[in-house]
Amino acid sequence: MLVTDLSDWNDHINWSHLIAAGVGGAIVKISEGRSLTQLHGKHIAGAEARGLPWGAYCYTHAQTTERAREEANRVIEALNALGYGTPPLGIWFDAEAPEVIGQGRDDVTAICSAFISECNAAGYSAGIYASLSTITDCLNLDDLADYVPVWIAQYAGACDFHDYFPSRILAGWQYTDSFEIDGRKYDLSEWY
Repeated sequence: MLVTDLSDWNDHINWSHLIAAGVGGAIVKISEGRSLTQLHGKHIAGAEARGLPWGAYCYTHAQTTERAREEANRVIEALNALGYGTPPLGIWFDAEAPEVIGQGRDDVTAICSAFISECNAAGYSAGIYASLSTITDCLNLDDLADYVPVWIAQYAGACDFHDYFPSRILAGWQYTDSFEIDGRKYDLSEWY
């Protein structure tokens, strides 16, 4: 299935054109750090209204495990307030901000684990979104539970994730940020 991710940059979406182009799901940026995005509710409602599976992601600025838990709780509160139930495509922790990945691998791993554990404790599935180089260079993926899924950004002809982590769950591969519909560019992922 093809999945796009949507943020406040994607204001005027023509959902029927997205669906006609083969998009079958959406993952919505729900927050940046502890601040909610302006359009998350609109985007999630748009996916729901069309029967599309959706997920949510938090672009983290957490530099401590306490802050990661606060960010997770902000996402959980926002999802509960929307009232659509559990996101079919899960919650994703976008761990790419320089101040996050610039810390030691053990710290980044602990921050990711804290966010995921907080979401799991509230009944939500959660995983990590990042570029393949971030996953390989900035955290210890194999120190996380083996059920933690990963959504990889790698703009290449093929995804090499399983060359590095053959036993890990690859939920999705974002292979472009230039999928064009109606003159607008979208990120596009192959969802497994």
